[in-house]
Order: sequence, then C-alpha cells, then structure tokens
Amino acid sequence: MVRVFCDFDGTVCPQDVGELFFRNFAGPQAEADVQRLLHGDITMQQWLDGLCNAIPVTTLETFAAFVDQFSVDPYFAEFVKFCRTKEASVSIVSDGLDFYIQHLLQKSGLMQVPSFANHVEFVPVNGGQKLITSFPYTDAECHLCGNCKRNHMLTTSADDDIIVYVGDGYSDRCPIRYADFVFAKRHLVKYCQEQNITYFDFSHFGDVQQKMEEILSRKRIRHRQEAAMARREVFMQG
Repeated sequence: MVRVFCDFDGTVCPQDVGELFFRNFAGPQAEADVQRLLHGDITMQQWLDGLCNAIPVTTLETFAAFVDQFSVDPYFAEFVKFCRTKEASVSIVSDGLDFYIQHLLQKSGLMQVPSFANHVEFVPVNGGQKLITSFPYTDAECHLCGNCKRNHMLTTSADDDIIVYVGDGYSDRCPIRYADFVFAKRHLVKYCQEQNITYFDFSHFGDVQQKMEEILSRKRIRHRQEAAMARREVFMQG
C-alpha cells in the first residue's frame, strides 16, 4: 500500500499559518524565538510553550477570525480524492497546532483526512481565553520536535508499504530520511540537496498528483534503499 504523509504549514496550506499566527498575536517575541529555534537553542516544544504564554488573553472568536483568512492548497482536495481512487492513504503530520489545522480542514470539507499535531486548549481567563499547549505525540528519546512525524510514519506503515512524504521546511528534515519518495519545496529543497536525498520539487498538490500518477503507473514501485535501511535501524533499536 502507498501511504502519503503531508506537512501542513507551507504545504497543505501554502502559508505558514503557525508562524503568522504567532507573529500576529505574540508580537516581537515571535521573531526572536524563531531564530532561537532555527539555531537549535530551544526545542519546538519550548518554542510553542513560550509563544502561547506570550499571547495576551484573547477570545476564541478572534483566533478563529485570523485563521479564516487562510485556505488549504486549492489542489489538495482533488489530490486526496485521487489517492482514494488508487487506495493510497493520506495523512497530515504537523509540528503546528491542531486548532488551526482542524479549523481549516473543516472549512474545506476535508475533516475525513487524519491529522496529527500538537494540541492546544483554550482556557477561560478574565473573560477571554489563554492558549495551553500539550504534546500527545512527542518522542521519549527525541525532544527536537513536539510531534514526532517519523513515529507516525513508521507505526502506521507495514514493511511492504511505500512511504511518500510531502513537505517544505524545518520539521520535515527528519521524516524524509524514512520516505521512499520525497516531494519538497522551499527550505526542504536545499536540505535534500545538502544531504543527497532524492526529491521531486513541487509548487502545489497538482504537481504532486501528476508525479504520483506516473509513480503509481509503474509495474513495480521500489523502496528507496536508504529509507528502507533507516526504517530497519529504528525497528532494530526498538
């Protein structure tokens, strides 16, 4: 079976909703903390916790109104439909917040697509809400990411499955090591080139679908050797 895993910010949604969300509500701290994250001075969990704490008490309606200005990739719904006809699964794995992901999927009529992200609750405070984060999908051995995308890929895939990953940035650098086919854009393209990871570039999910049609038409779809070895190493260590 072919299993497709997609990043959300910058991928399923063309804009990085999480970064723009924090820039809007957390103010100057957002830019400073992004640089600390990229330089490895803080983990993703620390980044999300710090920025959620920095957001003043606001209403849920205000948060939702901000998120409403964004939309998923206009080709994504058709891509999901295409994969379903080919009996290929599609899941979203994100190191962002489940609130805005589920909000935008529901807005687009795509709630049937499984999504895994860091959790946020809106806790009533002084007539408004504060954001409290939790990390249900963190990895006990690795704290770089809040939501371990690699674990979702490996625990839901069988040995014979073909794993496809679609992403664009920082949190996608780990999971692409375990994918047989990688679709990359923006910062992830440079990383693939630096790490000598074979990839297909894309601008939108129409590009991904076009290449997937070609891949799925092959008589035999082969695993990427480096990815298969990396997956095997994880299971052996476990």
